[in-house]
Amino acid sequence: MKEHGKNIRLVHNPAAGDDTNGDKDELCQLIEDLGHQCTVVTKKDAVKKIDPQTDIIALAGGDGTIRMTVMGLLEKKLRFKRPIAILPQGTANNIAISLGIPLDCEKAIGLWRNCLLKKFDVGMVTGLERKPLYFIESIGFGVFPLLMKKMDKKNTEHLSAEDEIKTALRQLRKLAKAFPAKKLKLTVAGGSFEKECILVEVMNIPSMGPRLVLAPDADPGDGLFDIVIVTADQRQELIDYIDGLLNGTDIEFKISPIRASTLAIEWEGKEIHIDDERMSYLGQQLKLTMLESLVEIVAGK
Repeated sequence: MKEHGKNIRLVHNPAAGDDTNGDKDELCQLIEDLGHQCTVVTKKDAVKKIDPQTDIIALAGGDGTIRMTVMGLLEKKLRFKRPIAILPQGTANNIAISLGIPLDCEKAIGLWRNCLLKKFDVGMVTGLERKPLYFIESIGFGVFPLLMKKMDKKNTEHLSAEDEIKTALRQLRKLAKAFPAKKLKLTVAGGSFEKECILVEVMNIPSMGPRLVLAPDADPGDGLFDIVIVTADQRQELIDYIDGLLNGTDIEFKISPIRASTLAIEWEGKEIHIDDERMSYLGQQLKLTMLESLVEIVAGK
């Protein structure tokens, strides 16, 4: 084994992304060809019986696979935390992109040589269920939970990842035009306010969903949320941004986020999403707190 070789636990999700992704045997062979030792486990066994000699837990999947593994590691409270490495094989791959990780697996594995570790925060929300819930990407109200509901009903198995993203963007555009604005109450350290809004996203990373870069300066290791709010009178700005993405134009989302490490929030609507999961919501006040540096991820920048 080469000097830089590491003991890799490869967590493989064969359902992620599209059929252009390598299977577990191909990925394991690629990892070993690049000088590492590799053991493969399924997604459901991601954090079971981890060998003490494991150097890195490599995740071949999308954002959902990353979230499931991070939550599993936090629940296990491992005596020695293992860094996570990402082999992007999802549809959007928002987490990988936010960390500068190449979407090409061989290039992503190349990052393991120098192993630049990035501290990664985890958001905690209380008030939704009896026990706290956690998220690593974003939590929000408005058009996005509805988009998730609409996309769940579509058959996208035959679509490539890029075509699925475009389908989601077109659907989001329709929702952004028609979604009725609802009242938001937000309290942060700098004050509180009420707004009629169509989208509210409390973000830990720059992008979400179909690669919407709503908080371009968000840093998942800085201890702060980026709170993105689209009010009723900013509806067209969101639509213009979506149009730019659909047209392949280099366009920036122009609404600046609010930054905070803690906040309280209420919303008039009936649904909320936490990362990739939709949940019912009854209008109660939620409190969000950033838990700093709970995991480490091999990053490209």
